[in-house]
Amino acid sequence: MKKKILIPYASYGSGHKAIAKYIENYFKKQDSELIIETVDLLEFAMPVIGKWSQKINGYLMLKIPALHNLVYKIFDNRLSGLVADNISLTLFKNKAMTKYFQDFNPDLTIATHFFGSSLITYYNKKKITNSKLITVVTDYEAHELWRNDYQTDSYLIVGDKSEVSSLVKRGIAKEKIKPFGIPIAPQTKEKFNRNNTLKRYDLTGNKLICVFFGGGGNGSTASIPYIKKLIKNNLNLDIIFIAGRNEKSKSRVSDLANKYNANNIRILGYADNVPELLQLADFVITKPGGAQTTECLYYKKPILMINSSGGQEIANYKYFSKNNYGKRFRTSFGLLYFVKEIINNPRILKNMEKEMQKNHNDEAIKKLYDLCISLLKDDKSN
Repeated sequence: MKKKILIPYASYGSGHKAIAKYIENYFKKQDSELIIETVDLLEFAMPVIGKWSQKINGYLMLKIPALHNLVYKIFDNRLSGLVADNISLTLFKNKAMTKYFQDFNPDLTIATHFFGSSLITYYNKKKITNSKLITVVTDYEAHELWRNDYQTDSYLIVGDKSEVSSLVKRGIAKEKIKPFGIPIAPQTKEKFNRNNTLKRYDLTGNKLICVFFGGGGNGSTASIPYIKKLIKNNLNLDIIFIAGRNEKSKSRVSDLANKYNANNIRILGYADNVPELLQLADFVITKPGGAQTTECLYYKKPILMINSSGGQEIANYKYFSKNNYGKRFRTSFGLLYFVKEIINNPRILKNMEKEMQKNHNDEAIKKLYDLCISLLKDDKSN
């Protein structure tokens, strides 16, 4: 009988979904016999509450990061974490959700959001499902909400070995913690050809190339002061600005490019070739989200981090800064000063790249796959 794997995520931001999709695509390529589904838990949430919880979360992260960070800290302990866990179950465990889990009946659940771990633990206890569970922490710190279901987890996947000791102190058995790295597997549509890609964007390759992720969610224009500072100073640098689906951001940057007669910037909307652009880049400017920073680490591209939303993103930028994979900037002036340093002294980037080469996160998804297959084989033999 074919084994079934469910990968639940919740679309609070894009990272949980992105990692779920990476896992799904990689596993399907390795074994076509596996039956794999990803599911956005918010599709099953109580309509009004689910939408508002998503909007409030996005608003706090983008507009009031200090408050978002406070909420993050409040729920980062055992008691408040359990309260939040019970609230989330109330939000998601309805008839439609129960029927979905019951009908699919996974042999293994790989949760890329803690709500998924809570739900499968609940359904297992109620004998609705009988699934093994792996929780994949999608940032470089495991908040209490990720740890709530450690007793029922087969394994907890974390981004780095530095996280292990603190998790053990909080009661998780060391053998359950797997510091594989955050599992991603970016793919280009065809073999990367640098010269062809340079021609496509009308670039010579004689200057450093910066890929600037500046779209943000919910119409955010928080990156505008940073990109404005770079455009206004007419640096000896080529910039590819990715606005995503944020039309407001794209329009503002286009206006700035026209105002300052900048011919060293290419402004894109939604880009479906991010892996290709990352391979082209010499360095990246982005907010410190777990998935996007890990993609940069995968390609060994130094990261200049802006617009931290507090909470887990603080842990992310601290991890990348501590390991000299990148730097975090609170102001546009600080960013401008450092970019000028990079242009005048490319060795700064080389040193960061050298440190990134020591990190083997590109093996994370293979390690996860091997672990899952081992679990499924054990299940078959029992």
